[in-house]
Amino acid sequence: MARVCQLTGKKTTAGNNRPFSMKATKRTFRPNLFVKKMFNPETGRVEKMKLSAKAIRTLKKWAAQGAAKVDPAKATKGVAHKAGEGKHVKKEKLTPKQKKELEATKAEEAKAAGESA
Repeated sequence: MARVCQLTGKKTTAGNNRPFSMKATKRTFRPNLFVKKMFNPETGRVEKMKLSAKAIRTLKKWAAQGAAKVDPAKATKGVAHKAGEGKHVKKEKLTPKQKKELEATKAEEAKAAGESA
């Protein structure tokens, strides 16, 4: 996707225009993106990134606080590490045969744990 923030994962969404008559017509909501040159400390290079205005403000806040003071677990709450990653994660589906095999191995482990105790 072209219009995606590389830090937060914000992307174009769809909605409706609602005039006074309340007749709905489709429209798109685009993120407020900017191309910024950012220094990547891991590679030691300057790279161009597409960032939303919110992401830029967040980075400025982190820089003001000092990178060492910011706890990464708290700081990245709600921030996708890679564009496109988010709350929609596909679960691995098991076939009935695989489910039976999994239950059998769990039962064997329970027996082994019961014998060793």
